[in-house]
Amino acid sequence: MINETPSYFRSEMRRDDLAWTDWPAIDAFLRDELICRVAVHDAPFPYVTAQSFTFTGDAFLIHSSRFGKLASAIRANAFVTIEVDRPVALLKAPKGQNTSLEYFSVIARCEVHLRESTQEVRAHQDVALEKFRPEKDYSPIEDGAANQIVAYRCVIRELSAKKRILADGQYSPPGQPKAPYLRYPFQQGATLSGLPRE
Repeated sequence: MINETPSYFRSEMRRDDLAWTDWPAIDAFLRDELICRVAVHDAPFPYVTAQSFTFTGDAFLIHSSRFGKLASAIRANAFVTIEVDRPVALLKAPKGQNTSLEYFSVIARCEVHLRESTQEVRAHQDVALEKFRPEKDYSPIEDGAANQIVAYRCVIRELSAKKRILADGQYSPPGQPKAPYLRYPFQQGATLSGLPRE
């Protein structure tokens, strides 16, 4: 975990009350979450796909088939946006004027460095698997499998984070009478910390 705030982190936001500025907590969140959404350039619409990922502090590590749409789009334009979120609770305003959510959300704008050689893919996957297989009980990826994969090191150029949590004192929207929302928590989603210890 990195406690020093990185130079790519942007804390400015239109709604100051929603800005998530606690870098150690953001770092821990990104290391705990399992799925990100990757948006790439495509015509006429952006292409978005869900990917498992590993956050390294300065980049997101993801991979895909080297023959698919994601690989083709990234080869054409190496700039991507990655989003990671966690819904926390449903919020209902007491007079029905608003319904919302508690959540955490991170958006990162990245430049992708592709890794396609067998050795590069194997080295990338070994680092990425640390998150999911810290016991290191896996055998090395075979050449045939590595040659089907393209690995992406998505180097972060800019990252912002947002949260809405009632414990932080957020109540009704600006301009509304101050009254607490009713809060209905969701069951915790899939996270590394949600796994049993064994």
